[in-house]
Amino acid sequence: MQSEHSPVEHREDVISHKLAGMHPVSWQEALEGKQTLLRLANPSDEILDAIQERFSLDDLHIKDIRNPNHPPHFTRMAGETVHIILRFPIDKKSDEEESLTTSVSILADKEMVCLIWPEERHHRFSSKEMVDLTVAECVSRIIHKLVDHLLQRVYILREDIDEFEDECLADVSKADLSHLLSMRKELSALARLGITNAAVIEKLKIDETYHSSVVLADALEHMHRAAALAESKAEHALNVMQAVQSLLSQRLNDVMKFLAVITVVMTPMGIIAGIFGMNFTHMEILSHPNGFTLSVWSMLLLAIVLAIIFKVRKWW
Repeated sequence: MQSEHSPVEHREDVISHKLAGMHPVSWQEALEGKQTLLRLANPSDEILDAIQERFSLDDLHIKDIRNPNHPPHFTRMAGETVHIILRFPIDKKSDEEESLTTSVSILADKEMVCLIWPEERHHRFSSKEMVDLTVAECVSRIIHKLVDHLLQRVYILREDIDEFEDECLADVSKADLSHLLSMRKELSALARLGITNAAVIEKLKIDETYHSSVVLADALEHMHRAAALAESKAEHALNVMQAVQSLLSQRLNDVMKFLAVITVVMTPMGIIAGIFGMNFTHMEILSHPNGFTLSVWSMLLLAIVLAIIFKVRKWW
């Protein structure tokens, strides 16, 4: 079998094959032929014009195809053409990079499938996975692969959050709640993607051409699972954040309580010391031979009594 990047293709972002045997053809032949698959990334105006004519699309559909932020959508048009827009996460190159998503359009009728990334291609499909499939089977397989990518991202993020939550709870003083909040936001976004993508797949599943597709039914189940797992873990992460904040507040309360006790215990000593520090000419106790010793022991005794009172009343 020939490589996906065959000499027949002049652009790395244009890949076209016949489904039977997955033999490479030009994108013009793919649009004019039968049982063909065309995969595009950041398509040129020339190719989009040809696709618009091939599937009888209006300008609004072309605008939707170009939009990388378009929400999931399903349209059944005349001539057995379906236009499916799904939305999936983009793999991050580093932990510091912000999590992003992108839309992908699938155009299909009885004769061909066209998969279009509005910008850079973020997921690749092996030709071996598509060989000798029908158009409907090819559409179902593409959707299944994209769904599995989202589900896998949910699994990975769940594991990352589990490890980070354990670190946060092990030492709340070092807990990076901003990072945990960032991961929770990504999980919530994946849950919303799962719900909206599932709604589109359900509409496609009702279509008479795809209602018996086992692969599509499995993709729908995976999408619901991804949404459920992401929602539950996002809720759990929120609970952990609240628990960490409560522990931090409790620790701060303990510190403030200790400082308050010390302040109350030391205040009488300060008062007594202040009295003896007054600049009066006659203070009888100053002439007493044990005056200093008595005053010190009195202050210590008063502090001990106050400490015992705090302890008995469980204020400390």
